Amino acid sequence: METLRPVRRTLLRDTAYEAIRDAIVRGDIPPGAPVRDADLAERLGLSRAPVRDALSRLGGEGLVESKPQSYTRVTRLVPGDVRDAAAVVRAMQELAARTAVPHLVDADITVMRAANDRFREAAGRGDVAEALRADDRLHDVLVAA
Repeated sequence: METLRPVRRTLLRDTAYEAIRDAIVRGDIPPGAPVRDADLAERLGLSRAPVRDALSRLGGEGLVESKPQSYTRVTRLVPGDVRDAAAVVRAMQELAARTAVPHLVDADITVMRAANDRFREAAGRGDVAEALRADDRLHDVLVAA
């Protein structure tokens, strides 16, 4: 019984958010594509309420845009904005790495190597969602440190 651990509680709105976000990031729902809460709810096997919550959160993050009583769609990419955002992310990741490295312990390195292996394997399979999760895990170690 010592191996039993508490089960992570997840809210349906978080599950919907992750599924829709991942579909947008993978390109399964392309930029400019309309998104309808009823359609997404049916595809995800959820009610409309958690999907609406997820779309609201994605709107706050800029991944979807809405005009009340008119449309909700995946935000179109603007090349200049993408370059600007990439530059900011790159600078933040560099700062996190420079700050964290002196504080890393062996366990951190082990987690980072495992995440890097998962990334390489996922990329080799073309599994973008898994590669992104592995990349997030590697960077989470640096940010936590």
